[in-house]
Amino acid sequence: MATDALAARRWALSAIAAATTALAQAQSARLNTELDASLTLSNNAAYGTVGQAQADAVLLLAPRVSVFSRGAQMQLDGSLGVEAVLYARGTQRSLLRPRGGINLQSQPVERWLHFDASLSADRVSADPYAAQPQAASSFNDYTALRLRVTPYIQRDLTPSLSLLARSDHVLTHRVGSVSAVDPGGTEPSRDAHVQEQLVQLQQRPLPLGWSVELRRQDTRYTAESAAVLRQTSARLSASYALSESFDLGVVAGQELSQYSLQDRSDTIVGLRALWRPTERSELRANVERRFFGTGLDVELRHRTPWFSFSARFDRQPVAQAGTHLLGQAGGDVAALLDGMLTTRMPDPGVRQLAVQGLMRDYQFPATLVRPLELYTSYAQLQQEVSATALFQGRLTTVSTTLFLRRRERLVNVEDVLAAAALTSDNQQLGLEVAASRRLSPLLTLTASLRHTRIQGLAARSDRESTDTVLNLGASRALSTTSRLGLSLRHQRATSAVTNAAGETALTVMLSHRF
Repeated sequence: MATDALAARRWALSAIAAATTALAQAQSARLNTELDASLTLSNNAAYGTVGQAQADAVLLLAPRVSVFSRGAQMQLDGSLGVEAVLYARGTQRSLLRPRGGINLQSQPVERWLHFDASLSADRVSADPYAAQPQAASSFNDYTALRLRVTPYIQRDLTPSLSLLARSDHVLTHRVGSVSAVDPGGTEPSRDAHVQEQLVQLQQRPLPLGWSVELRRQDTRYTAESAAVLRQTSARLSASYALSESFDLGVVAGQELSQYSLQDRSDTIVGLRALWRPTERSELRANVERRFFGTGLDVELRHRTPWFSFSARFDRQPVAQAGTHLLGQAGGDVAALLDGMLTTRMPDPGVRQLAVQGLMRDYQFPATLVRPLELYTSYAQLQQEVSATALFQGRLTTVSTTLFLRRRERLVNVEDVLAAAALTSDNQQLGLEVAASRRLSPLLTLTASLRHTRIQGLAARSDRESTDTVLNLGASRALSTTSRLGLSLRHQRATSAVTNAAGETALTVMLSHRF
């Protein structure tokens, strides 16, 4: 616990220092100190197999500071804190870990130079084929500390001509437990540096348009000198506005790809389309013929004041750490709520407060189920489809997400990797449905069902696991600053790697804002 405590203290100090510096420059700021506490009574706290279950009581204490600051050229928001997980009978190790995230958006030079940054601490699984705890637990747990820095220039040179030049850097460091997957925490892909540079000059179609784009992506692990995946490309596109709501374009270019000790130079040809049938709906599609076959990036978004929907389908090369730039499948509930409230609340600050209030009153989960990340030291081809929907009625809300992801070694290449080294190829399926019902202004009932499945491919084709979690709960507002909750959870995990494990747990929760 000492190592985790030291990492947590360092996290807290660095996060507080960053927030304090930013707040000193803000014109207005709101700070809230909050505390979440819970006691979980579990009949199998260590997720042991049948006959090896050990009951335990798990105490969680999670103090944090939430901040929202908005100035003329800067916005800062987020929540930073630590979690203390304590086991009464020692079935798992107690620990102290950082949690939360903070985001900064700024314009050092108005309408020209921008600087964005974020710092986050999130949970990741040490073993993707083991049970995935859904409450306070140190079982199968890592913490991923992630720093993202993005300076960029964005300027409208004329009413129809724009310039964008940006450089994204994502640094990831993992701290936490050890497992058979990563004995001693020495896996090199624990720590990674992902970067992307983009320069784009774009003429909006009126009705003819064009763009010139230069892009470079690089993913490497700090313990290794060579990049896992590097892609450098140049694209030229021409587009035509067929109507006020529909643009169609063609793309041509050249790319250089470096991975698996191979260098490739290939041409790019493709089509682009943008359709906005209403101000609340948008469909973007990018289809290209590239060195690995057909590359796809299709995204659909639709919102109304009571409903929000998003879907995405992509097929492209990735490295495990590189997904921090691509974005993840799985629903971000706060983002969906924000979209629903855009028309009613144009001001971002007012809208964010409303989103926080809805999340608290309706007991929304922060995020719905997402794919698990597996360590990999080689480039992969990702094929992924995901969809998320959120409905909010006067008293009832329902959110759901579905994803299917397949990752395997990049095809059409004669590399030097042995089949035995391809240990991260996998296919995942995830589904979650969550609902809440307000019985009164103070009392809310919640229910959720989550199911995930992961199947290993190539050298891990013998590995397969499923995880199903049913959760029923109720919460009551004790005051404008306090809420008491009670939940009953049943989880069942089956695996071809380990024997089946099940858990039933009762949790009492208390949240208070000072």
